[in-house]
Amino acid sequence: MDEIWRKWTEHYISLGLDPKTLCKDGIIDSYTLKPKILFILKEVNQFPGGDLRALFKERPYGIGKTLARWTAGILKGFPVYSDIKNLDENALKDYLSKVAVINLKKISGREQSDDSIINAYAHQDRELLLEQIDSINADIIVACSTMNALIWLLDLKVDSNNPFRKPVRYKSTGKLVIPFRHSSRDNNPQESYKRLKELVKPK
Repeated sequence: MDEIWRKWTEHYISLGLDPKTLCKDGIIDSYTLKPKILFILKEVNQFPGGDLRALFKERPYGIGKTLARWTAGILKGFPVYSDIKNLDENALKDYLSKVAVINLKKISGREQSDDSIINAYAHQDRELLLEQIDSINADIIVACSTMNALIWLLDLKVDSNNPFRKPVRYKSTGKLVIPFRHSSRDNNPQESYKRLKELVKPK
């Protein structure tokens, strides 16, 4: 992934932006288990010039714990929620290490994201975002409150009257794209787990 960050640095310099503010992301550590999972988020919060991969590799802080539990559910075939809820810190860290996590906006934001700014950055960086997403080559892409942008970024064929109702296929790879909630908005973890199961494994 070093090559893509070199391109991002050059891209930001060409736009008159400070490349030192870029927050790197991508595959956390090991990426060999099937299905390969990619979570697409909006932006990091007050973490300029950091590396999300290193942060999550060290420990599953905050939203990382939620992503780890969702990952465990997907990889284990969605056992009962209590099994997932009771995973210890080491297990959560291990599950989080097996996925990829990226943000559409690579510059740190604030606690409350502005979707118009997220979309503007995604459009500005669309060629590199597509390159990054395609290189990660996930089997399942979970759009964590980012489906609005992914519809045009990935050219997804959705139901125009209900675009978030069900998963769709990313046509260039045939991979599953799941419209879902943001991990920081998980006020009812058990219900979120149930909904994710319905989307990943429809009856």
